[in-house]
Amino acid sequence: MATPFRPTGFLRWAPLGGLVYVVLTIVGLFLILNGLPAGDAPPSKVVAYFQDSGHRTRIGIGWLLIVIGVFFLLWFVAALRELVRTYAGDGVLATVATIGGAVYGALTLAAFSVEQGILTMSDDTYRHGVDPLLVHAANDVGYVLHSAGGAAIGAAIIAVSLAAIGAGAIPQWLGWVSLAAGIVAIFSIFFFPWIVIAAWLAVASILVTRAFGRLSAAAAAG
Repeated sequence: MATPFRPTGFLRWAPLGGLVYVVLTIVGLFLILNGLPAGDAPPSKVVAYFQDSGHRTRIGIGWLLIVIGVFFLLWFVAALRELVRTYAGDGVLATVATIGGAVYGALTLAAFSVEQGILTMSDDTYRHGVDPLLVHAANDVGYVLHSAGGAAIGAAIIAVSLAAIGAGAIPQWLGWVSLAAGIVAIFSIFFFPWIVIAAWLAVASILVTRAFGRLSAAAAAG
């Protein structure tokens, strides 16, 4: 079994990183996608859109918010690891929770960085021109990379759920709902699971923060 974890100071609030990630990613996606021409838009409309420096700047800001969000996500993943170690010790569940969260964060960074790099390439092209097919490819590659991360975060969600159920830390019904969310997350290519992942991260952030509060109080009392 692992050494009991006693969150203090800043670490007490590390679990809220998951909620911060969700909020920043939603805002970032809004900035990136709002007004973005559809995949079947006329090429002239696509070229004109990306010739506007304001549009490129907004996409860059949206990307930056998501990058900052992943920074906070990693603190949340680390908090999950410590909680799983408290519930189930050092072993498979703690390892899967850690690796799954880290891989999801890495794929999120890769997905939006590839997309942002191509969508804003007209910053320094001749007359700010961009190939509409490249824009379409950037959107598809970004979507698929991020969706692939669903397998990683799904594994992490399942590991955390099993640890919490085994320790009796959450009601059985909530544990089964959490397990179902992990399974659904694997199929993120269908878009709807992204919403499930965001909801799980937000709820888990709050629950883990409360659990950290109880651990901190217990440590102070001891």
